[in-house]
Amino acid sequence: MKKINIIYIAALLGILGGCHKPQELVPSEVRQGINSITASFAAGEYKLDQNAKFTAQITDPSSEEIMVAVPWYYPEESTNETDITSMRMSANLDDNCFIEPGLSIMDLTKKNYVTFRNADGTTKKYYITGERRKSNKCEILNFSLANPSLNGVIDKDAKTISLITIDELGTSAAAIQVSAHATITPDPSVPRDYSQPVTFTVTAHDGVTKATYTVQKTIPAKINYGFRTGSQVELWAKDFNVAYGITNASGKNFTLAALGNYVILSTGLDQTYFNGTTGEKIGLIEGSMALSGGAITSDKAGNMLLCNVAAKNAVFKIWKTNSVTKAPEEFITFTYNIGTGAKMGAKISVQGDVNDDAIITVPTWAWASPANHSEFIRWVITDGVVGAPEAIKITNISMWNGANVDVVYSTVNKNENFFVTSYSGNRLTAVNGTTNAGISYLATSTWGANSNFNAADAVEFNKAKYVAVYGGMHFTYSQCLGYMFDITSLGQFTGKLDDSPSRVFTTNERKYGTPVTASSDLILVPSPDGYKLRLYYTDGNARSLVAWEFDCIDK
Repeated sequence: MKKINIIYIAALLGILGGCHKPQELVPSEVRQGINSITASFAAGEYKLDQNAKFTAQITDPSSEEIMVAVPWYYPEESTNETDITSMRMSANLDDNCFIEPGLSIMDLTKKNYVTFRNADGTTKKYYITGERRKSNKCEILNFSLANPSLNGVIDKDAKTISLITIDELGTSAAAIQVSAHATITPDPSVPRDYSQPVTFTVTAHDGVTKATYTVQKTIPAKINYGFRTGSQVELWAKDFNVAYGITNASGKNFTLAALGNYVILSTGLDQTYFNGTTGEKIGLIEGSMALSGGAITSDKAGNMLLCNVAAKNAVFKIWKTNSVTKAPEEFITFTYNIGTGAKMGAKISVQGDVNDDAIITVPTWAWASPANHSEFIRWVITDGVVGAPEAIKITNISMWNGANVDVVYSTVNKNENFFVTSYSGNRLTAVNGTTNAGISYLATSTWGANSNFNAADAVEFNKAKYVAVYGGMHFTYSQCLGYMFDITSLGQFTGKLDDSPSRVFTTNERKYGTPVTASSDLILVPSPDGYKLRLYYTDGNARSLVAWEFDCIDK
């Protein structure tokens, strides 16, 4: 009887439930639903290029057309004409919104009809199409005068180029670099009188957009301190495998140097140089050499250093050059027989001018588990005379046991602070130059525990002292970011890398590759006139080569 009653009650509940009509769930707020459409190459050389994404923002959802603009050339500075007949499509939609049929590969020379279904059930038809567009960029990127040899300071907003000199200016030719595929009039290679203002007009590739720049002898005002907030701009970011055909592999070591407007990338096997303003690959430096996995760097006065990797009791060498067209010459040679390390040469840093006053640092390493090494070799250069090598042991610091470590002084005074970063401590430590003991550090960034922090550089720029550090790819899920800090005083050198009150800049994240061999580098390069500062970094695993620029022009 009990069983029958249970069945009866269940049936009654079913009948009562069936009498109630369910309410249709409708969102309380319905947004436009479709936000953007993105196209990338589905075929050809650049189909895997993470930078080759072209997005149409939907600003008017009532319009039937969604037009994706694709540059006429890709990469922009190349002469590779784009083909939009096979483009892989994706969409940014709000929750519970759909496009039918699902987006896949489209020929953007045609109208591709789709139906968009919003979260409230309403639908709208769109057609997606594309258009190859010629660039509207019309900037002067670089200006140099032939006589006297002089680089102009470009203010892109004011469209002025300042020639900063105490010399009297007269008739001279000029070399000018403009936006890709733009033209300039009059011809800057024709000598002109620069004792008076000279104007140039740049016409973009589209033939319509123009900008006129005025060149004159003047001294632009500087802000009182450091770089101007908001001046930071990412000049370019490249996947060095896709853009240049450079690969990462076991035995390679990716490090950087800069000479004038050139940035040099060493793989440890050779050295390639690029236009620092545009990222254009130019070729191998004169005397490019295999460094046995060694490294390169540059001082703040236009000298590049190259070094080999040496095991204990082997010969360690440093070569020097001041031009990409001049083969490096031996600068320092010594038998590595000091200190407790087993190897040296995977990183080299320098502060100052190696022809005057400078400090060169080369970390050493020795395997142990747990890590138990904290030593580097130091050369102090005074009035161009190189001192004897010294093995410096650091105390009160996160130890290391491999080659992923960098040491750089903040000034050419060996008694002032220097900075160390290493894997797997993944922190940035300030070390007292007199005691060689760590005095403060920035802890691993919030999401940086799986990164490989092994590159740092320091610079003085417009009365401010900065140090920058880069955490590269160690795993596929590593965060790959660079940070810059004001270290004029260490009063705010606290907290984590990503939240320290001394942090003044963070790069974008550029990840193109997957882990092979972890190596990365970062350099800070002030312009000779003191108005601009460049930050270059590379990451072997992420396959990135990136340039940023800052200025201190008062606007």
